[in-house]
Amino acid sequence: MELRRRHLALASAALLGQAACASTSYAPRPDGRIATTLEDGRPMLVKDGRSYPAGGASLKELVAGNPAAEEHARNYTSAMRFGIAEQLIGFGALIAAAVIAAPRQDDMGMNLPVSNERQIAGSVLGIGGLALFIVSGFHTASAQAHFQDAINVYNDGVPPRWAPPPGWQPTSPVPLPAPPLRPAPPPAPQAYPPPPLPPSS
Repeated sequence: MELRRRHLALASAALLGQAACASTSYAPRPDGRIATTLEDGRPMLVKDGRSYPAGGASLKELVAGNPAAEEHARNYTSAMRFGIAEQLIGFGALIAAAVIAAPRQDDMGMNLPVSNERQIAGSVLGIGGLALFIVSGFHTASAQAHFQDAINVYNDGVPPRWAPPPGWQPTSPVPLPAPPLRPAPPPAPQAYPPPPLPPSS
């Protein structure tokens, strides 16, 4: 059993290490729009060939000049702050509930009964902490929606800088297989001259 746990721990560590090293290899075109990529497992924002951490400060900087996108960026930052604060307060409320509702021991090591007041206080704190976690989830989801809206609204307002040449396609980071060779078409049938006409009598 101990050996199996060790193998599971090593496999989990390897998976986490691979996830942390994951990076996207395709570089978006520098056309003034904002794109999302991964660098060492971290989400990044890319604009005109430069990478920025995917956060509220970077988002505000990148969408500057587009009022609608700036509004979404501000809403993202506000919702994320509310979500993080609610998570911290909810976590503290759950810890306090566990401490208050935990039984005490006397000098002999015997558990003392928990008073009704402490049970009620612990229940209120526990329910309040869970409620804050739920509300935090809604705020976090709303923040992510504003994050995507800010990028999409800004990208729609960027005028095209240049049109790609005809037949342009993005370069794949992985070599593509060569197209299959088609057999040569059969030669066209040889045209023979028409037979001579018989002499007229």
